Amino acid sequence: MLLSVRIVVIGLVLMSAMLLAPGSYAEGRPGSQRIVSTDGATTEVLLALGMQDSLVAVDVTSVLPKAQADLPSVGYHRTLSAEGVMSMDPDLVVGSEHMGPPPVIAQLEAAGVGVVRQPPAHSIEGLKANIEQLAASLADGADSSALLAKIDEQQQKLQQQSLKGMRAIFLLTAENRLRLSGRGTAGDALIQLTGASNPADFDNYRSVTAETLLSYEPELIIVAGEGESDTAEALLNAQPMLSHTPAAQNQRIIAVDGRTLVAGIGPGAVREALRVVELLQAR
Repeated sequence: MLLSVRIVVIGLVLMSAMLLAPGSYAEGRPGSQRIVSTDGATTEVLLALGMQDSLVAVDVTSVLPKAQADLPSVGYHRTLSAEGVMSMDPDLVVGSEHMGPPPVIAQLEAAGVGVVRQPPAHSIEGLKANIEQLAASLADGADSSALLAKIDEQQQKLQQQSLKGMRAIFLLTAENRLRLSGRGTAGDALIQLTGASNPADFDNYRSVTAETLLSYEPELIIVAGEGESDTAEALLNAQPMLSHTPAAQNQRIIAVDGRTLVAGIGPGAVREALRVVELLQAR
């Protein structure tokens, strides 16, 4: 049985959405800055900073409110098209350091478009620094105090409900394959937000077998998906050996929205981490 959750494979997204015809995208307020956002976390920060009327295009991982749902897509942040981005007539293109390819970024800068590339955040401190930098880069500035205060409040809740001492792993699954999150990844950063520890002793992501995962004896398994309620059943049907893990035996297999982790952690990833700890506290 195939996994019923729609899996977002971080770092392996290859799709590129078609651009809408010129004139069909949001034009923004007269005189406002025209912004293209190239990752979901950046888009969420811009919306929280009140810049929704300045957004003229976003990437495929951005989740938009209904009022902005018809904004065109510029595709995936690693495989941008200079022509596609320039057709949006942007003043500013923002995203992570993964935004590219480099020749496209060079073309945008040569055309006089402002480009802000931020390091992927792997901690709340890094996220807050990115928020402050992004707010300062906007034409008229932006007040980030409310957003920063909200993140501080969520961080306090995470610390109060910390999963300290719990072994947790973060999985990407696709076509019955398993990829385990190691050090320096967004998946590992999410685990750290919950206070749990990641037993994977390698960097980046690595393809693994169910037997390898069983050897880690994970007490919590986090799966990159979109949060459907049957995630545990689907994973165990695809990988029956995982039913022998402490996580499965204690009903601790939880899906998180992988789109919140495409370019490090953003506000959505903090919310997902808090949701995970609150789910476990309720069980």
